[in-house]
Amino acid sequence: MTIGTFLYALLCLLGMFICIFYLEFGTVALVGILVFIPLFMLVFLIFMRTRVSASVDSKNPVSEKDTMDKPARPAITLSVENHNNILPVTKGVAKVRYENYFTGEKGKLKVKFSVDAGRKRDRRIVVPMMNCGDVAIDVRKVRIFDYLSIFAWTIGKKYHTQHVLVLPPTKEFYLGKERWYNETNEDSDRFSLYKKGDDPSEIFDIREYVDGDRIQRIHWKLTSKTGKYMVKDGSLPLTKALHIFIDLCIIGEKNERIHYANLLVQGVYSISLYMIENAIPQHFIWYDAENDVVEERLVEQEEELLWMFQDLFKNKPTDRPGELVEAYLAWDQGRPVETAMYLTVCDQPDLANSGLVRSRIEVMDLRGENFGEEVE
Repeated sequence: MTIGTFLYALLCLLGMFICIFYLEFGTVALVGILVFIPLFMLVFLIFMRTRVSASVDSKNPVSEKDTMDKPARPAITLSVENHNNILPVTKGVAKVRYENYFTGEKGKLKVKFSVDAGRKRDRRIVVPMMNCGDVAIDVRKVRIFDYLSIFAWTIGKKYHTQHVLVLPPTKEFYLGKERWYNETNEDSDRFSLYKKGDDPSEIFDIREYVDGDRIQRIHWKLTSKTGKYMVKDGSLPLTKALHIFIDLCIIGEKNERIHYANLLVQGVYSISLYMIENAIPQHFIWYDAENDVVEERLVEQEEELLWMFQDLFKNKPTDRPGELVEAYLAWDQGRPVETAMYLTVCDQPDLANSGLVRSRIEVMDLRGENFGEEVE
């Protein structure tokens, strides 16, 4: 029952009360009109429900915050089309629920709309969201009303849930390109863009000869053209990707945990974009405690980074330090990597001697202004 239905019922009771005490033609006619109008509105609404359709879409699956202390505005689009060329829809209401799976933030709202005759209208549904995560926006029901708001009719419900990623602003910092180009003696199809090596299969640079250069590196064809000795520098083979552990352990009170969760996402996002800009593939590793499995995702492009966040945000933060390390070492395919970066927002045990890596691990404590400290 709508508010309009309740108010109109009171008006009808008042008309009948007047008709009983003042039995005249005018009062009887008034009651007849009051009874006839709802029937007309109901017939109108039954007709209109077959001429109005609604759909839901997410035109922008990513919403990036301007600053960490201001809410993001993830949005989806409700499209309502009125196929009737004469009668407009003056009032409609969509009931919406939303939830951030990563932080548990949730809420609901009502969105009103109207559509002219023979037109289609797109109505943006904006959800204020303070925290980073995968926001599921669910349009539960779309209803239209008659012109007196006596009756309402549902024209659609249980639409496909739309997901919007809320990501933080990037944090500027310098990591150093050469430190994260993992050198390897194994065969590789990736080579450093910034540092030369000894692999003759790929040319890094061609330059003039200097004392000490080996004669095998002379580029004889170019030397004959220029009249000067020119030398080929080989390329530096690189491992397939930089291993990055994401520790989902977050300790503290509720507000503190949410704050640290945002810092963790900001660090992962900023570091990954930095690596993508410098053509460094990343191999992200984290522990899914709910399904008891170690997750791995390879990221080389920004689109793949968004897919990685979709999977990462399905996991709930834990409050047990060392859980990722234990799970990785116990994993069937768990094996020490050459070098790795470890992203965390809580105090960690001695990771250098944990068995995660053979050579070097750099712990990045994302709670501070300057990321991390290097552990040899």
